[in-house]
Amino acid sequence: MKLVKPNWVTHDGYPIFSVDIHPDGKRLATGGQGGDSGRVVIWNMEPVISEIAELDENIPKMLCQLDNHLACVNCVRWSNNGLLASGGVDKLIMIWRLSGGSGGSSIFGGKSSIETWRCIATLRSHEADVLDLAWAPHSPWLASASVDNSVIVWDASKFPAIVAVLKGHTGFVKGITWDPVGKYLASQSDDKTLRVWRTTDWTEAALISEPFDECGGTTHVLRLSWSPDGQYLVSAHAMNGGGPTAQIIERDGWTQDKDFVGHRKAVTCVRFNGNILQKKQPGSSKQYCCVAIGSRDRSLSVWLTSLKRPLVVIHELFTHSVLDASWSPCGLRLAACSWDGSVVLIEFTQQELGQPLDPAEQSSLHERLYGKPLVQGGCTVMEAPELLNLKTSTPSTQPTSAPPNINLVHPPNTTTTTPAKGPINKQIETRTSDGKRRITPMFIPPPSDTMDSSNNRLGTPTFTSQVKSSIVIEKRNDVVTPNVTSSLNSTNINSQASTLTLKRRDQSTPKSYHTPFNKKPKIASERNINQVIFPPLKPSSSLSQQAGHYAVTVTNSQGLAHLQVFKGTDSEPTWDLYLGYSAVALAASPTVIALGLEDGSLHTFHPTKGCRPAPPLAPPAPLAKVHAVGNAVMVISSCGAVRVWEIGYSCRMIVSTSAAHLAVPGTSLLSCTLYNGMPHLAFTNARAYIYHKEMGTWLLIGDSQDPIWRWASFNASSASGNRAPRGPLSSLQEGLFRTAGNTLPNPRLPHSAPSVVSYLEQQLLASKALGSAQEYIHWLMALVSFLLTQDGLEKRLRLILDEFLGPSHTTASKSIWDPLILVLSQGLKSINFWKMYYLLLEDIFAGKDYILSTWNN
Repeated sequence: MKLVKPNWVTHDGYPIFSVDIHPDGKRLATGGQGGDSGRVVIWNMEPVISEIAELDENIPKMLCQLDNHLACVNCVRWSNNGLLASGGVDKLIMIWRLSGGSGGSSIFGGKSSIETWRCIATLRSHEADVLDLAWAPHSPWLASASVDNSVIVWDASKFPAIVAVLKGHTGFVKGITWDPVGKYLASQSDDKTLRVWRTTDWTEAALISEPFDECGGTTHVLRLSWSPDGQYLVSAHAMNGGGPTAQIIERDGWTQDKDFVGHRKAVTCVRFNGNILQKKQPGSSKQYCCVAIGSRDRSLSVWLTSLKRPLVVIHELFTHSVLDASWSPCGLRLAACSWDGSVVLIEFTQQELGQPLDPAEQSSLHERLYGKPLVQGGCTVMEAPELLNLKTSTPSTQPTSAPPNINLVHPPNTTTTTPAKGPINKQIETRTSDGKRRITPMFIPPPSDTMDSSNNRLGTPTFTSQVKSSIVIEKRNDVVTPNVTSSLNSTNINSQASTLTLKRRDQSTPKSYHTPFNKKPKIASERNINQVIFPPLKPSSSLSQQAGHYAVTVTNSQGLAHLQVFKGTDSEPTWDLYLGYSAVALAASPTVIALGLEDGSLHTFHPTKGCRPAPPLAPPAPLAKVHAVGNAVMVISSCGAVRVWEIGYSCRMIVSTSAAHLAVPGTSLLSCTLYNGMPHLAFTNARAYIYHKEMGTWLLIGDSQDPIWRWASFNASSASGNRAPRGPLSSLQEGLFRTAGNTLPNPRLPHSAPSVVSYLEQQLLASKALGSAQEYIHWLMALVSFLLTQDGLEKRLRLILDEFLGPSHTTASKSIWDPLILVLSQGLKSINFWKMYYLLLEDIFAGKDYILSTWNN
């Protein structure tokens, strides 16, 4: 190991807040404070690495100095194609590109320089300081974190286009990072939370707070990082037993049972080496990752995930906090910077760190763990499952505004661009009943989360770049009805998560969509029991799923299916077997693997043992959907039959019903999930249902084409001002608005309060039916709060309180009255809570203002 601290890499004594090594390894960028402005400097790496080059006066040290920022620069980051992004206290993000010619001027930089870097875009949407930046692993998306509590995702291919605005944090967002396959974006904030966002629909996949509950004080940055194998996310500034740590969060279930311990003060920055490393030994090869951790204690530690202790700890490296770190593309050089205005470079050998995995091998590992890559909006996203089509009845409909925590609209000061159409992966040639040929173009957006069905989200990804793809024509002899398309996925026919389907829309002549008040959507209609309700699944070349610590892959060849199960990053399968028919569907969880074959049978296996818990199952019709959560497996047949089995030591049926009457002609499934063993379905006619086993029927819990429902939901959310907690109800309802149109109808009701109350009561009952205690408490509080603000609804509030006070105040008998509805006593402390407000209501006309203020406090 060699350590170099060049004293000429400086900002004239001012702090350096960020450092990043160019993808070619020949340049180094620093960002920080200048004399009276923010400063970005691009340095030549050769004099830093070589002492001979450092002493050679003909080899330049500084390549360019850019003083265009109006205030301190907090972060600089290179993209894979050599663009440089800088963000600062002036609320601006500037994108720099190397311009032809040599030398510079004040137009391009603040100082005459060897290279000329031109500012090609200035991004202006943040309302406060920009603290961190991160390029998507395969470009062209750039994520920015700000003191305005938000994260913005930009599209670099058409600046200043905005892909999404993520508004979930309640404190300064100080760190941002992508997972290496582009499926997740993680952000860390001063609000003592770390949030993981799905890049498919920009909804929240995980909210992690426990490791940060004890954190006191603050740090200038909270730079977290994702391991190059995608398995681990490491945070900054966590606590364990009163001591500072860097928390390790596993991708599998977002568990947090490990951390890096040893720094004396808060961890400020974490940066993984971009290479998966290995040390070849006779007969074996062990793969692992390497991470650098910087702290306010002025020290830097380097860890290997194969070791329990750090590889090296360098104490007193600086005279102030470590603020940023960066690895070179070769993986053997580490640069770090400090508030004291200095930069250090540490050079390792392959004997010390290990040999980097070949890029092709690393890509192959990603493909085996997460599935084949799928390019969406210019960003590669893995784990792509089967897609179904969005509704076709309103082709001019555009997505509605996003849920409360995200914002997909373009700010006023940005140029709105029309998203380009998604890539075509396959075309299906069919013949209609009148004998005409019809070619259906298919494309495959990435999925939502595959970890837990309770965290599934609905939504529409934003396609922002045109991508070429090879088109495969598949000819079919079966006759189909025009305007109804089936969907295929050449990578993954089914997945554990809810899926989202998009129909390709013609955007050459944009139209505004309005929902007439007197125009009603299609509702359920009678169908022939033998009719094909959902398109049956067809074989594809390969399928893949993640099942806890296991990766499951199926390859179809010569009419046979080869099932392989790998543990972690092992190169050899833990077990494998062949099956006599091609596979059409794969669903996996940590406790069960479900594999659907072309003959209509469903085979189940234990991931770790490889044994069968039950003989092959024979659903009533060809498979249209297979889904697995925990030890529950759900199958939806093409005839609309729904079956849910519990697969384990003793196998049994949980649900046997049909969804045929729910599927409106011309629509398809938007998502299907399991929660508490019960099916949840959402359709592209913007209606969502859950199955209630005790009642033996489907319950309608969302209809965003119902003008009253949509209008009331909008007004209820505006009145409450609080975002609904994440749960199965919000998971089903969030995607419905996007499929229903982009304008809220205005029924012009003479008195709106009863409609809002009715909507809130529906949400309350739906939460209770789902068994979602957190959502039940939220909607109960929202209902009571709303009633307290309305004149003439005091009687309705009194009835609610009477119900909670029990049989002594209501008609409910003791045998059916439940004092602990969904553990409500834990959420609202005790029944004395309700008695207190009941007494206050006795004087409701004289003291409503007091009641309202007490309730809000």
